[in-house]
Amino acid sequence: MKTAARSIFRAPAYPVQIDLDLSNRCNLFCRFCHFRYFKPGSTEDFTYDKFQALAPLLPHLKKVTLFSKFEPLVCRDFLKIYRAIAAYPEIELYFSTNGVLLNKEVINALVGRLKYITVSITGFTRENYRKNMGKDALPIVLKNLRMLKAAKKRAGTDLPVLRISTVGALDTVHELTSAVNIAHRMDAREGVQVTSLIGYDGHLARLMPMKNPALFSAHARKARAHAKKLGVKFVLQSGDFNANKKATGALGHAACTIPWQRMSIQPNGDVYPCPVSYEPVGNIFRQPALAIWRGKKMRAFRAGVNNPRRMNYSCSVCIHCRHKSISNRAMNDLSSAKTYIAGMRRRKDR
Repeated sequence: MKTAARSIFRAPAYPVQIDLDLSNRCNLFCRFCHFRYFKPGSTEDFTYDKFQALAPLLPHLKKVTLFSKFEPLVCRDFLKIYRAIAAYPEIELYFSTNGVLLNKEVINALVGRLKYITVSITGFTRENYRKNMGKDALPIVLKNLRMLKAAKKRAGTDLPVLRISTVGALDTVHELTSAVNIAHRMDAREGVQVTSLIGYDGHLARLMPMKNPALFSAHARKARAHAKKLGVKFVLQSGDFNANKKATGALGHAACTIPWQRMSIQPNGDVYPCPVSYEPVGNIFRQPALAIWRGKKMRAFRAGVNNPRRMNYSCSVCIHCRHKSISNRAMNDLSSAKTYIAGMRRRKDR
């Protein structure tokens, strides 16, 4: 066990995975999203030419996520970049999208090659979707999901495996069974994933699950039972309150191996050791990606991930959906924060 533990905290010569934000824009303005409250320093997309800075890594990668914090399908060169990565059959590809731009051309490129796709939907009536997602686009998303389902059936493939992701807030949790129904209708083999709301302003902070664990847990249990009857997976991304407290109690966050496996890259070239870290460790347009991976700043960050006596600031306030504490106010109530991950700053009108 000790040998195994040491091995997962030893960085390989090349990253196993890169998380690539193809754009720092979005086509929606969701009320619960960081993008509504914080903005990047500049608006940029990865172009196919800029993407070539990562070409030396591709033969060594096992996974690429074409998403981290924004909507990937707004990137003008999405398909060119996707196809360049897909040419390496050993790379597992994944991204998350709101599904609005999931058109026929994109679907045809994804079917049979993309391993996983997550479609984010919060609000399962037109009124509730518009309230949460900022646009009356639920009919478009459902049409696109039906088109994806039909294309997979025609091709005789399960790929991409679909997951429906929804934000769990005290005023959305009553719709979790509706999320399960959508997942069932769309043959979402990865079912429903519930992310825990972060309080980016005072109103959202009052709707966080930690403000009423009993109410949130009751609806989650009801949805889980409904999902079981339908044969649909149902996952609370941060775990239930008891499991999460047990996992995060020692460090304030769950034990983490991300910086030993992955790099997160923004469209301006900035490299972060984790998708939710605050400070970059390099820039792929100024130095080789591999030099950053093996460099001093990356090593220093790794040393402060799971060590409570010298923990990185980013780790001490971790908001990663699979690692954060859902009971710790500092990790969930960001209503007074002026800065945010990946160099974002609060919008002046928020």
